[in-house]
Amino acid sequence: MLSKLQKRAFSFAEVVYYLALFLKHLRLMVLLLCLSLVGGLFYYVYARPIYSSKSLVRYLSLARPLDAENVLMEQTDRVLLTRLTSPKIMQRTARRLGLPEDPKALYAEHLVRILPRFDSDRNVEVTVIAYSKQVVNAWVPVMVEEFLKELEEKRAEMRNRILAAYNAEMKDMGEEIESILNAKYQVEGGRKMEIAVKMDELKQLPRKIAIISSRLSQLDRIQSTLESTNLSLVDKLSLLQVLQRESQLQPGEVINAGTGEEIAGENPKTALVVLPTMLPQGNTPPWEQLQRDREQCKTALDEAAKKYLPAHPKMAELLRKMDQINKSIEAELAGAQKQYALEQASLREKKAELMAKLPEFEKVLRDSERLRHDVQYQEVGKGVFSRAYGELARRLSMVDYGAERERIHLQFLGHLELRDQVPVSPNRMKLLVYSLGLGLLLAFGAPFLLEFLDHTVTSVEQIEQHHRLRGLGVVPLVAQSQGARSPSIDLKGNPDRQLTENFRVIRTNLLSMGAVTRNPQALVVASAMPEEGKTMVSFNLAQSFAQMGEKTLLIDADLRRGRLHRVFNQRSAPGLSNILMQGLDWREVVRTTDKENLLLLTCGKHLDGATELVGSPIFEKILQEFRQEFKRIVIDTPPVLGLSETAMMQKHVDGVVLVVWCGRTPANYVKSAVETLQANHANLYGFVLNRLDLSVTSNYYNYYNYYYYSYHYYKSYKALENQPPAPVQG
Repeated sequence: MLSKLQKRAFSFAEVVYYLALFLKHLRLMVLLLCLSLVGGLFYYVYARPIYSSKSLVRYLSLARPLDAENVLMEQTDRVLLTRLTSPKIMQRTARRLGLPEDPKALYAEHLVRILPRFDSDRNVEVTVIAYSKQVVNAWVPVMVEEFLKELEEKRAEMRNRILAAYNAEMKDMGEEIESILNAKYQVEGGRKMEIAVKMDELKQLPRKIAIISSRLSQLDRIQSTLESTNLSLVDKLSLLQVLQRESQLQPGEVINAGTGEEIAGENPKTALVVLPTMLPQGNTPPWEQLQRDREQCKTALDEAAKKYLPAHPKMAELLRKMDQINKSIEAELAGAQKQYALEQASLREKKAELMAKLPEFEKVLRDSERLRHDVQYQEVGKGVFSRAYGELARRLSMVDYGAERERIHLQFLGHLELRDQVPVSPNRMKLLVYSLGLGLLLAFGAPFLLEFLDHTVTSVEQIEQHHRLRGLGVVPLVAQSQGARSPSIDLKGNPDRQLTENFRVIRTNLLSMGAVTRNPQALVVASAMPEEGKTMVSFNLAQSFAQMGEKTLLIDADLRRGRLHRVFNQRSAPGLSNILMQGLDWREVVRTTDKENLLLLTCGKHLDGATELVGSPIFEKILQEFRQEFKRIVIDTPPVLGLSETAMMQKHVDGVVLVVWCGRTPANYVKSAVETLQANHANLYGFVLNRLDLSVTSNYYNYYNYYYYSYHYYKSYKALENQPPAPVQG
């Protein structure tokens, strides 16, 4: 059909197609349009009439010194419209008019809706839509009266509640302020003096502990240095001299002369009194003079050693003097170490005493902080209650002054619009427009919806675009004659001219595809599903080749349910299965027909295992012999999906023609069949759209005229006849 698979541009043919589509569903479209109009008519006849009115209400809002929104809980202009249509006002108005107070019953039987809004002059326009004439006339004036009454009742009730609450709250505040003052005086009178005295006694305690701890740390470091390093006597005395200058001992102090721990009671054995002689005197310590004497003695000893022998009396005298000086220095070191130990013991004892007083100091601090917080809290509470008491007194005077004065005034001025005779709904003109619009929407949308929901193959372009296959042609739907199995096959009668022309088109397109790919000498006619018309297409295609004068063999390769022998009114056996299984000579099995140049090979008797030989070398050998004898070989095969024969013989044939039943074969079945054939390396010449209903207007305009009146197919075939024939595959 198409020389190249390209997407068609929008043309006059497309317009004709859509017009034909609408003509195809014309009766449905007219039915939907009529149903829509009838539905609108039923609604107009049986719908309840609705009336409406628009009323004007004057609105004035007066200011007053009282903050009514916060005190009396009165609503401002922003929520006035909501209050007019509140359930309570609706119930009061319905009660006045003798209507049911239940909102569901009221809206179901009488009211549709009420729409209040402010106009440009800050007046209120109220639109009432109802089923009753009485309601649209009387609802707004009664609603305004009930709103004002309810407002007055609510304000009076709120005023009494506020006055009672304020009086009770002022009484409670007065009692609370008095209790706070009494508690403050009790707290300040008893505890303040006691805490102040204790705080004065203990306020230097942390500082003393810090000083003593620092001195002890210094003593510990010096002691660690004396014990861990090899220092001379003079170096140790120098370190101890630094500590003595900063000593914390005073003459007359009693300290523990033992381990330096705190003295428990009176223990004269371990108690030691610090004497003035135990402390350093003057600026120059004695050991420094001894060190100088030692250096002089050493110098004299060195000089004497140059002159005298060690046993000389002078050398002995100098050695005795040196020994006395060393003993004096050691005695000084012992005294300094004792003073160091005394000071360390004294400091430890003082620190222990101060640490014992530390919990008492912390308790005094907590008591002082708690007293300060209590006093502050009482002061804050007193101020809060005093301010609240004053604010309540001011509010009470404002409520008593301003609660009796009106703030909101509403006055019904009359109806701006009143439709209580002719209903606003149903409106005949609007209903006609809506019904007509809905009918047109359904009428024009239904054809597209039906086409969208149709998942079967309905056009040649559908397969060409989705599967990239060429449409070889279409076969129109022919009325089935009574008792005929295949309506399109008539061996004795005159052939249908339209059907003949269609198969000439198919034959021409098939030969043109063969010139591009492979010469269609041995070709398979297959389908995705059973009963799609492949037997009829095989017969007519073979007959079309035979009419060209080409010797044609028609083979029924459907060894399971072959039907070609019924078309020719012959027996099925012997046939292809007998040749494959029993080795019969095909020349004895192939039968002639009453069609010139057309021979027939039936399926044969159903034999177990015959279907397995379709793709065997035996079949290939027989097919090679057929190629030598016949110009065209048309093979009718089983369906592609579910059976293997068609796929098995692809390696032995030149190509495949796929038959698709228009309007019945699902598109996904066609896709699966094409994928199966391509997976077996089949040469797909194209497809034939079978049983196309030309009585459908869209199909008639798209296909019938095109194939029936187009002669370029014959011209193309004449050109092919002038070309040299394609080589025969051996």
